[in-house]
Amino acid sequence: MVELFQVLGGIAGFGGIALGVLYLLYRDFVRDIIRNRMFRTLTSAQATALFGAVIVLAFSVAILGIFATLAESEGIQQFLVLVGMLLLFLLAVVFIAARVATGPRARPRRNGDGGTRVERSLTTVRRHVALNEPDQAERALEASGADRETEEFWYWKARIALTRSNFPVASGYVEEALKLDARNPHGLALKITLLLLANEPARRDRAARLAEENTGLSAELDAWLRRLRAEGMFDGGVRTRSELEARCPLPTRTTENAHAE
Repeated sequence: MVELFQVLGGIAGFGGIALGVLYLLYRDFVRDIIRNRMFRTLTSAQATALFGAVIVLAFSVAILGIFATLAESEGIQQFLVLVGMLLLFLLAVVFIAARVATGPRARPRRNGDGGTRVERSLTTVRRHVALNEPDQAERALEASGADRETEEFWYWKARIALTRSNFPVASGYVEEALKLDARNPHGLALKITLLLLANEPARRDRAARLAEENTGLSAELDAWLRRLRAEGMFDGGVRTRSELEARCPLPTRTTENAHAE
């Protein structure tokens, strides 16, 4: 019995090391570098794969420790305990991976008034964006439970980045949105805006072509494009975010017209 507790204590030490490595990797690598500094346009699938790789790396420390202990074990009791724990660990990893890969996607629950919590949260996001409050908007979006595989989620991520005047990040987000719905009029309007704000002749010409190609897509988009042309936004000259927002505000997007699309 004493030998059994000694073996379990040694394994717990290796497990503690693995958990410590996992925590440090998450705190200093995943949360800080990836979330705040790099790869701001990762999709949920890419982020899941990346974090899964980090978890595998951390638990590999525990596996190597177990094999090291196996190599030094002399008694059959230690050998059986270590092999059993190793098999349980591998079974748990396979089970968790299967649940992540095949688990059903949660659907928003309907409330008595016919709305959803996600819809109300996105209304809050829109309000904060309109008030030029990107931090509050981002917190509301992250807390909304909105599906990250929808065009609407990435559209609001782009709008928040635009509110911060972070045009490269906003462009990456709007591209993610248009990958999911290439004919969405609000996503196209936002892409045209970002091309104009680049203040480069080539991108301004690209914005003009995009406007021509999508004329007739929706009445709201057509009205906005007519205003852009009337204000000379496709002509030469420097365009600022405040100028565009004042003279040609983006078409208003609500949860109602988002679902209508």
